[in-house]
Amino acid sequence: MRSALIAALITGLATGIGALPFVFVRDLPRRVYDGVLGVGAGLMLAAATLGLLAEALRAVHLPTGELDAANLALVITGFITGVAIAAIMDRFIPHRHAGDHHRHLGHAPGHDAHDHPGEMRRTYVIIGALSIHRLPEGLAIGAGFAASGASRLGWMLSTAVALQNVCEGVVMGAPLRAGGLSPGRSLLVALLTGLTIPVGAFVGLTLSSWALSVLPFVLALAGGALIYVTSNEIIPESHSHGNEGTASAGVVTGFLLTMVVGALLR
Repeated sequence: MRSALIAALITGLATGIGALPFVFVRDLPRRVYDGVLGVGAGLMLAAATLGLLAEALRAVHLPTGELDAANLALVITGFITGVAIAAIMDRFIPHRHAGDHHRHLGHAPGHDAHDHPGEMRRTYVIIGALSIHRLPEGLAIGAGFAASGASRLGWMLSTAVALQNVCEGVVMGAPLRAGGLSPGRSLLVALLTGLTIPVGAFVGLTLSSWALSVLPFVLALAGGALIYVTSNEIIPESHSHGNEGTASAGVVTGFLLTMVVGALLR
C-alpha cells in the first residue's frame, strides 16, 4: 500500500511541473495549448485500454482457455459503472463543454480574465471540477498496484497519469496567470489539485485488496471512468478551436508514450 500511495502522491504533485513555466510567462498560444491537451488525452486512453482494461480482461478466461462468463459480466458491469459514475460527476459538477470551450478554463485566449470579475471565480470552479475528475485516475493507480504484476501495471499507470498531470498543469497555469494570480499562488493551486489522486488510489487499493475477486470490476470501473472523462472533456476541448490536426497529433503522441512506458516496464 505504501508504494501505491507514494506513487499516487508524486503523480498528483506532477501537476506543478506543468504549471511551473507560468511562474515566468502569463499566456500560451492556443495551438500549443490544444496540443498539450491532446497529449493528455492520448495518455489517458492508452492507460485505460492498454493497462486497466487489458488487465481486467485477463480474468475472463479460465486456465483451460474457456470463457468465464461470470468474470466477463463483472468486467462489463465495472466498465458501465465507471462510465455512469463519470457521467454523474459530469452532470452535477459545474463546468462548460465544447461550444463554449473558449471559456472552459476560465478565460478566452487573448483576454485578460482580470478585466472580468466573474472569470477567476469560474476558473476556480473548473479547477475544482478537474480535481474531482482526478479521483478516477487515483482509483486506477490503486487498482493497478493491487493487480497481479502490480509493479509493472501500477508504475505504468502512475507514469502515464503523471505525464497527463503535467499537461493539466499547463492547462491550469495559463488561466490562473492570465487572471492576475501571482506566480507562487498559481503554482500552489495547481499542486493542491493533485491531492485528490492519493485519495482515489487509497480507495482503489482498499477495494481491490479487500476482495481480489472484485479486482476485474475495479480495474474496468477505473478504465471506463477514464475513457468517459477523456472523450467527454479533454478531446472536445482540444478539438474546438480549429487546431484539430495539432490536437490529434498530441493524442497519438500521448498514446505512443504510454505504449513505450508499458514496454519498458514489462
